[in-house]
Amino acid sequence: MSKKEHAIQRAGLMARYDDIFRCPVCSLPMKMKNGHSLSCTAEHSFDLSRDGYIHLLPNAKASKYDKELFEARRLINGSGYFDPLMDALTTGVQECMLDPSSSQPFSILDAGCGEGSHLASLLHKLRRSSQRDILAAGADSSKPGIALAAKGSAPVIWCVADLTRSPFRDHTFDIITNVLSPSNYEEFKRLLVPGGMLVKIIPGPEYLQEFRQFLYTPSSPKQAEAVEETAVLFARHFPGMKQQRIRYEAELSQPHLEAMLKMTPLSWHAPEERTQLLLAGPSLTVTFDFTILWGEHLNA
Repeated sequence: MSKKEHAIQRAGLMARYDDIFRCPVCSLPMKMKNGHSLSCTAEHSFDLSRDGYIHLLPNAKASKYDKELFEARRLINGSGYFDPLMDALTTGVQECMLDPSSSQPFSILDAGCGEGSHLASLLHKLRRSSQRDILAAGADSSKPGIALAAKGSAPVIWCVADLTRSPFRDHTFDIITNVLSPSNYEEFKRLLVPGGMLVKIIPGPEYLQEFRQFLYTPSSPKQAEAVEETAVLFARHFPGMKQQRIRYEAELSQPHLEAMLKMTPLSWHAPEERTQLLLAGPSLTVTFDFTILWGEHLNA
């Protein structure tokens, strides 16, 4: 599919589902106009980019996440290292789609989607296993990440957006996924339909423990404590929380080892000499450890 065809596809998606949007400036409803812009009744207007994404973050600041980081993420995500995690996520989401009486599309928002690999993978797996229409949207505050996501072929509405005040109407999504990304629980509850599900994925206590052991001293903060703190906060907002752990090991070849170091915050403040020593080896077996938090939005 050509770049122009991508843009046309995305414009069609936005026109079909423009009722999910609200203006990021004044919160009024928005409509797709002339096949290339979203506008509200107060005439705030946002154009579709040539790559087929929409920038809905007024007065955006430069992102600390650059194109190189997102390209590293895409390489790692596309090389199968996250497949066991994505299989577990897909199985759980499939169970949420089992309402055959619904004639409405099943709606998913990936909040903090980065370069879009996880959402594209999830959507591909769901479309293979279900005949139900799926509306998928990916939002992130980083323009480089969304620009890279939009270069893919997945039929997704990609948005640069503020996730603390997102440009979507109340009660829009059946599922919100939040993968290794910060959360705003009050905003997520606003966006979920009653009975909708928030799925938050956080690093488990042994996630990339080999990096931690190699790059830092034993006095580094304990990851297990961070997992527990996140789970406690999640449960305050979603009292019926269910918890699931996915753990496995994989060998990273040297090019993939370098990409993993670029994409993980674990390496960003590590001593340079330790990083270079780690990269000197031909490969490294590392631990992938994730905790998936599932929370149903109970309409109080």
